[in-house]
Amino acid sequence: MIEQLNSKKDIDRLGDLIRLEVTPLQKSLEALQLYRVSHKDSLALIFNVLCKEARRIDSNAIVTYRIKRFESIIGKLKRYPKMQFNRMWDIGGCRCIMRNDEAVYRLKARLEKKINVRKIYDYIKSPQAEGYRSLHLFANVNESDKVIEIQIRNQEDHNWATLVEITDILFDSKLKEYKKDKQLLDFHRLLSQYKTLNLKDGKKFANILEARKYFEVLGSVFSKNHLDVRQQWIELEAKQSHKYFLIEVRQNEIPQIISFPNFEAAEKEYFQKYLSNQNANIVLTHLPKASYSQISVAYSNYILTYHDFTNECNQILGRLIVDAAENHELRLLFYFYKIYYSIYYVNIRNIVDETHKLLSYIKQPNKANKKSFKEWIADFKKQIQINNNQSIDLHNAINSKLSKSKIKKIISLGLKISVMKYVMKIKKERRRLFS
Repeated sequence: MIEQLNSKKDIDRLGDLIRLEVTPLQKSLEALQLYRVSHKDSLALIFNVLCKEARRIDSNAIVTYRIKRFESIIGKLKRYPKMQFNRMWDIGGCRCIMRNDEAVYRLKARLEKKINVRKIYDYIKSPQAEGYRSLHLFANVNESDKVIEIQIRNQEDHNWATLVEITDILFDSKLKEYKKDKQLLDFHRLLSQYKTLNLKDGKKFANILEARKYFEVLGSVFSKNHLDVRQQWIELEAKQSHKYFLIEVRQNEIPQIISFPNFEAAEKEYFQKYLSNQNANIVLTHLPKASYSQISVAYSNYILTYHDFTNECNQILGRLIVDAAENHELRLLFYFYKIYYSIYYVNIRNIVDETHKLLSYIKQPNKANKKSFKEWIADFKKQIQINNNQSIDLHNAINSKLSKSKIKKIISLGLKISVMKYVMKIKKERRRLFS
């Protein structure tokens, strides 16, 4: 067994050994752990440069780092049997979320002056077939042989990428690694093109959304997790010196967040958790100025309480509804409209359920930090207002597109009747919110 990894040949032999083992042995995992942690110093140096340069361009940039998870390394070794392990350049990785593509490329230009960028994959100019968009830089500093991956993407592309990982968790689809579920793969491909979806592709998107009950599954998981996860975060906020966060997700269980004051303690706990359950999905990240909103955006695929898709989905359907009205595609108009309202209702119902759970929780004795709870309830009300505004804007847009139609009144009446059951349920949920 390899005790030390003193050369590239040692690293490659470890990779070959892991490929041969059906389940990695303890000694192999210990050697792999040594190799993972050996990226720490290079990772920290590049992370510090990235933070500084990103926030000169965008003060709201979200910057995180992580060391690649055991299961991701092992899976990649077995998927690519000819790859030299020492050439796996994403063991240490940073991610930066910028406001738009212009900011992404400005950051790239600044980084190239500060660190040694050895390779670039531009998936923004040349997106992958399934829709993935991001800029990947591979860099090192101070003559180090440890190459670090830097992923830079805008907020929309980050939302898309994390939703793919959420789909993998909810449907066990393995899209990211194996691309086995063709229907859900097509769903995310269409989602990546949402700004230019024609009615034909829009119908495909809506069909999959309905057939897989995608939004219902997503909403139920988020609603189930929200109270416990956010309460965990409120308790962590008191530990202001903690900047390292371990997030663990297991099938059908509430995600767990643990914070640590330093990397060594965090990495030790990560290794022990992985040894105790190699099927657990665990990430260890560093956030120097962590907040709940930041971590829920950066790691929505682990937190599983919120994702912008909950609002984006109705925006997409809204555009398809307006396009169908403009092109007098009445069947599609009614079809999209019905799905829109079914999702609108599910979203409102989940928010109201979460609000009532929270209010009940607050009434329990010894529940401190009332300010955080008030902010939490304000978030719920804000989400409901967003849904209401979207609905009003949609009705105005439909009326505008149907203004020249001779049967405008008949179509408008038909639309109202088609979603009457959802409208009544939505009104009932609004009343329940303030009861």
